[in-house]
Formats: sequence, C-alpha cells, structure tokens
Amino acid sequence: MTLFKRTSASLLAMACVAGVSQNALANDDVLAKSKDPANVVMPSITYNGWNYSTLNQITLDNVKNLTLAWTMQIGIMDSHEASPLVVGDTMYIASPKPNYIYALDLTKDGVIKWEFRPTMDVALATAQTCCGQQTRALYYAEGKIFYATLDGQIIALDAKSGEQLWRNVGADIVRGEGMAGNGLIVHNLFLVGNEGGERGVRGKSHAYDINTGKMQWTYYNMGPNNEVGIGPKFKPFYADDKIPNPALDSWFGDSWKHGGGTNWGYYTWDPDTDIFFYSTGNCGPWNPDYRREWGKVDLDANGGLKSFKNNYCASQMARNATTGELIWAYNITPQDMWDLDEPLITPLVDLTIGGAVRKTAMKFARDGMFYVWDRNTGEMLIEPWMAEYQDLNHGVDMKTGRPMYNIDKIAFTNVEDRRKYTQADPRGDTKPQGYTGTEIVYCPGTAARNWENDAWSPRTGLLYTHSDTSCATQVVTTGEYKPGEGYTLQRSAGGAAAQALGMDGKPTTVLSRLQANDPINRKNVWSKPYNENTRVPAMATATDIVFHGNSAEGLFEALDAKTGKAAWTFRTGSRFNQSPISYLYGGKQYIAIISSSRIGDTAVANNAPADAAARYRRQGVTLYVFKLPG
Repeated sequence: MTLFKRTSASLLAMACVAGVSQNALANDDVLAKSKDPANVVMPSITYNGWNYSTLNQITLDNVKNLTLAWTMQIGIMDSHEASPLVVGDTMYIASPKPNYIYALDLTKDGVIKWEFRPTMDVALATAQTCCGQQTRALYYAEGKIFYATLDGQIIALDAKSGEQLWRNVGADIVRGEGMAGNGLIVHNLFLVGNEGGERGVRGKSHAYDINTGKMQWTYYNMGPNNEVGIGPKFKPFYADDKIPNPALDSWFGDSWKHGGGTNWGYYTWDPDTDIFFYSTGNCGPWNPDYRREWGKVDLDANGGLKSFKNNYCASQMARNATTGELIWAYNITPQDMWDLDEPLITPLVDLTIGGAVRKTAMKFARDGMFYVWDRNTGEMLIEPWMAEYQDLNHGVDMKTGRPMYNIDKIAFTNVEDRRKYTQADPRGDTKPQGYTGTEIVYCPGTAARNWENDAWSPRTGLLYTHSDTSCATQVVTTGEYKPGEGYTLQRSAGGAAAQALGMDGKPTTVLSRLQANDPINRKNVWSKPYNENTRVPAMATATDIVFHGNSAEGLFEALDAKTGKAAWTFRTGSRFNQSPISYLYGGKQYIAIISSSRIGDTAVANNAPADAAARYRRQGVTLYVFKLPG
C-alpha cells in the first residue's frame, strides 16, 4: 500500500529525480495568511511553533467578560486533538477516526458548509494503531485543505467545496504503520511523518506535491546513509554523529530495520535556512538487547553511552525542506529502552545568550530535560536542565553531548548480565511474585510529557508546557518480530505501581503540571499542579494570557501568563485534548476550543470525594466559541 521512492543514487540525483527545485521559494500563500492573525492555517499558528496569537482585543482586564458566542455538537465521541483552522469566513474541523472534515460557516454561527468523509477501514485502523487512534492536524494552502488519515491516506480537498482533489497512501496500515496527521506545508510540498514504532515500523519523513499528490521524496530516521538522507549537507556538531554511517553502524546487525523512531509530532520550519525540525519516537523494541551486543553496555567514565546509540530514534532531527536531506541530528536518549519517544514540537526562538542573539531550537523533552540547540548546527547552547523529575541520568556532558546514564536504570534481559554492572535491587523487601532480578523502577515512567503543543510568548520569554510526574516499573522480555503485531518486548514489573515523585525526588500527589519555564535562566517560573494526568496543549496571546483546558475540573481557563493565576474560567463539564485557537472575524476576536472525551462516564457514588473527577465531567464532544460582549 505504501508508495516508496528508493534509490541508491546520490542525494543530488535523488532530488532531481523527485523534480524538486533547489531554489524553490516558500509557499507565499501560507506565509502571508499565517502572518495575518485573523487566520489560523496550521497547528501552532505559525511556522516557528509558538502557538502564540498576536490578537489583542481580549486582555487580562476584560477576559472575565468573555461570553459564549455559539456552540456545535461534533457527534464523534472520541478525543479531538486537531485544532480548528480558520480562513476568512470558514472554520475547518478534523475529527478523530473516522477522520471526517467539516467546513463551518462563520457568518451563520457554525452552520455546516460541507462535510467530507473518507473511505477508510476504521476497525482495521483502530486495531493496528496505538494510543487513542487520533488525528492531530489540518493544513491550509492555496485554496486547499490537506490532512492525513489514521490509516495512512494523504488527502487534498478543495477548501470551498470539499471536493477531493487528490489522494495518495503514505503508510501500510496492515503492518501497523499509521499516521497521526503531523506535517507542514512548505514550498509546494506537504511534509508528513508516520507512526507505529510499537509494531516495529521504521520512522520516516516523506513529501508530496500539493498540486498533484505525487510523492517527491522519502527519508528514514535510521538505516543506510542514502535512505536517511545523509550526504554533503549533514554536518552534526558532536563527534558521535561524525562517524561514516551514524544511522546504520550505531545499531547491532540489522536491528535498524525494525527500530521504531517514527515521527508523529508537529513540525516547525525556518524560512531563512529552509530547515524543518521534528523529533522521533521510541526505539524498537524497548528491549535494548535486540539493538546492542546482548547483555553488554559500553559507558564512558561519566556514564555516557559510547556504542550502539541507535541513531536516530528518540532524537532531534533537522532536514532541508526542499530535498529532505539531513542537516544535523542529536540523539536525546541513546539506546532508548524506556519508551522515551519525542513526538514533541520544536519551537524556534531567537534568544540572547552570552550577550549575542542566537537562533535556537528548544525542547522540553520527554526525558524531563530542557534542551536548547543552535538550530543551524545542533550544538547545545545552554546546559540541559531537569524541568520534570527524572532519575535516568545525571545530566548531559556538554563536551560529548551524551546523557550521563544511571547504570541502575539500564534494562537487561538476563539477571546475570545485569549483575555484571549493578547490584541495585529496585524493589528492596517488596519483591512481587515472580521477581526476576531484572526489574527497574524509573522516572519519568515513559512520559515527562507527550505530543501536546507548547506555547511560547516573546513578551514573557517563557515556554508553557504540560508535564507528568509519573514513574514506572519494567521488565524487558524476549520475542520475535512479526509484521503487524506488537513489538515492544517489555511488560510492567508487577506489584505496586511506582510512586510518582516530585522535583525533590520525594513522593507526590501531583500527577501533572502546567509549567512556565525560562530557558535562558534554566528555571521554572510558575506551575499549576493537578492531582491527575491532564495534559492539554496551551496557547499564549500578545496580552499575556495563556488559554488551556483544565480536564481535571472540566474547565476552560484563561491564566495570567506571568503568574499562572486564573483570570477567567468556563465550565464545560468535559475533558480537553486540543489547543484552543484565536481568530478575528467581523473585526472581533474569538477564542475557540473543542472539549472532548473518549473515556466512558463513571457513576458518581453518594460517598464520592468532593474532588472526584466524575463530579466534574461527563463524556461529550462540543465546539465552544467565545467573544467579548457587543
């Protein structure tokens, strides 16, 4: 089902075969419309990934006056994660599976102009993909709407009529490869990624002509240089990445063929350098013995992994948007064995560091660390710091670029191999039945955070991010790769669940936080705690407001961006899974968000605690649109 274009020719020849001009210009329509704050034409609003609205009618002084302008029932009871688009007098909405697209008439308070329903096997897509089966994005360019369905279809629609203009297939759903909808319109290309690392799918980026739908290039995140796009333009900063075949020789044998590293997070793009940025998913399988010499770990004196880093899963990537060639890459979690995938957006921000303005790419990563790179070279400009508690490493060696691993947290299949390196007993006197001696207890327990959009405010200099405080237990197992079947080779270690730990390393009842972090001063400025996992994207505005959904209490909130204090709330009685948007119509600023839940309703017992989650929310999916009175 997948249309691949493979070649062993030179990268330049590949670009020529693809018909891509080396001198292609930015998509003028997208650039122009994204600079006009009346429109929202892509996730996170602009190419730099700030999720920041420059509209200024709604302020901290008057936000308390926000009223409901209109609502609409979407009708698909699932987690809606794709933010709406707005172009002119039309709002566009993408649903989760079965991936319907709606065009709503803003002149008539959301009356449906047209609806598009793709032909897809929803049952197969649900069975073969992971973790909620969502679609997270729509894109607008040149009078067209672009998106990817969960089962790997790539579709372009006429924005006025909803007519399908073209369709291609970019993933093989039968073997567990799907698409979460991440991508970007750059030049005349629709850049997209894939998902399915938990089934042994190899991660890739691929590009399609926005006018014809023909695939222009495909590059993987691990494997031979020509398949990864490693050539003359590849100039990484750190020595570990300067070896002749960094994405091949860092794997044991042919384990790279099922190495994961899919990319299902949002993309960002720098028009000045024509580089686009994304990060990759977990290594596959989780059991690292299948990706290194069995039972052997090669650490330097500081705990840095010297061999079998498994480039480039759980990594930050930077590619040329025209040709797809790799410019630089940085392995955030070498030999990842903890599901520390990085489906996270990479905001692009100019920061003053050491008295000079530096063009940076930043990431509050899933390993709990906050990274700031030179976005042209991949050099770390600020020492990474712990933004959420983790005990996997002792920081990052700024000279080598390697995280300094805690040997007690390294996974092994066999206890005799583990005992060659550590005598640590993570369960102490509370060993569960069937204890193997290979159990590890680690934080952040697969997710210091996840795919949700960040928000950057150039006014406050803060990055707003939801995070988790989870820890986990794990045993790795043995097994064989079978196409289309699970290929994680791990299980929970059993017994009592690992206690969540706070930033002080002590037990906490706080399970997630909305954080405001200062990347230059390496500190958390404020955080809003929750007693359950409630990660939701955030949006910042030019009037120092952060809008986000508070799923724990079923509230849509406006917070003071400088302090985190609530300035306005609205009860929806449901969860949230998407970023709000702000747009201008008829000279007035609006705020829109879909509250949604795919979790069934739980009965509220008479003796349920006052703060029981079931008291605050029910299942439902509703679009809410707010404005100021008048």
